[in-house]
Amino acid sequence: MEINKAKKILTECVTKDDLPVMLWGVPGVGKSSIVKQVAASLDMDVTDVRLSLLAPTDFLLPFPNKEDKSIELYYPKFFPKGGRGIFLLDEINGASTMVQGQAYQLVLDRKLGTYKLPDGWAIVAAGNRMMDRGVTYKMPAPLSNRLLHLEIEPDLNA
Repeated sequence: MEINKAKKILTECVTKDDLPVMLWGVPGVGKSSIVKQVAASLDMDVTDVRLSLLAPTDFLLPFPNKEDKSIELYYPKFFPKGGRGIFLLDEINGASTMVQGQAYQLVLDRKLGTYKLPDGWAIVAAGNRMMDRGVTYKMPAPLSNRLLHLEIEPDLNA
C-alpha cells in the first residue's frame, strides 16, 4: 500500500484501536519514519527499540531476591513508564526467535512479566521482508496472528 495510506491506517490504529500494527517493506522505504511522523502529528512520544540488537535477557533480567530466595524479573529502563506514545518494536523479524518469543505477551497482553505497558501507548512493529534479503527470520505464527499487517510499497512522491 502507498505510504500515505499506511500513515492514515496507522494513525487510526494508534488513536482508536488497541490493535498492534506490523509494518512491512523494503529496507529504507520509511517504516520507522512514518511511525515517528504519526507520533509527532499526535504529540506522542516514540520509544524505538531495535529488537535485532537485543538478547532475550535484555527484556527481563533475572535478579535474585535474597530475602525470600526467589527470582525477580527486572525490565529495562527503555520501557515506557507513563505519558502517551508509540512503542516501536523495530526490526522485529531480524531478532532471534527467542527475542521474538518475548514479544508474544507484550503484543497480546500489553505486558511482559511484571511490566505493564501504560495506557496511552500503542505497539507498532516493523521489519523487512524476507524476499529483500535483509537479516530476517520467519515470524512465528503466534506473533504474526497478534498483529495487523500493512505492507508499504516504495513511493517516490511520498
